[in-house]
Amino acid sequence: MTFLLITFNCFPMLREQNATSITGTRLFSSWEEVEAVVVSYVDNHLPDFVAYYKSQGSPVGENRITDLLCSYFTICVDGFLPFWFGKNPTQAVGYRESDMGVFVKDKEMNPMLPIFEFEAKKLSLSSSNKEYVRGERGGMERFKRGIHSPHLPHCGMLGYVFIHDLHYWTEQINSWITDLAGLSPLSGVDWRGDDELLHSCGAIGNIAKFQSKNKRVSKSDIQIFHYLMDLH
Repeated sequence: MTFLLITFNCFPMLREQNATSITGTRLFSSWEEVEAVVVSYVDNHLPDFVAYYKSQGSPVGENRITDLLCSYFTICVDGFLPFWFGKNPTQAVGYRESDMGVFVKDKEMNPMLPIFEFEAKKLSLSSSNKEYVRGERGGMERFKRGIHSPHLPHCGMLGYVFIHDLHYWTEQINSWITDLAGLSPLSGVDWRGDDELLHSCGAIGNIAKFQSKNKRVSKSDIQIFHYLMDLH
């Protein structure tokens, strides 16, 4: 796959990969196609996750919610999908794990490197809510530092809302980013620029969707798709 050959130069074991699936059918021809297919799948099915979540007892633990979401995305499959969802994928470099990864179904391709990753954060009275954006466990910051998804041009953030409404958290997250922009760069992390903020893509059922284009410490950009969902 041409886009893999270009993007994964730092992973020698990927450079010799076959461009097709085990059936001889090309899976993806570009990162843009990966993004379009995965994001479309998430957009189509995520709005109904809230009802599924409540049918499973409405757990409040962040890890349990993400477990349910991985399970839900799996049971929504109707026919063949060229990818699957997995919990806590390891990184090729370092020891930290993201919360959810999307992996291609092809033994001719590296099964251990996700083609899309998500970080999840619980937004509640008891949580360290600024970690959605920054800090040692900061979701967006980990993508910007290349701790997660250094090989990818895109990723996702999931916000599990348990207090206030979606508008409140949109304003709050953007205010934290704006505050950081006034202090940038902090330890090499630059938050300056309007693209760093969450920009609305509109509502998808009961889910608020946003996009941001963020600068990594490696100087390349990463596109982040944000999904905020009301679970209380």
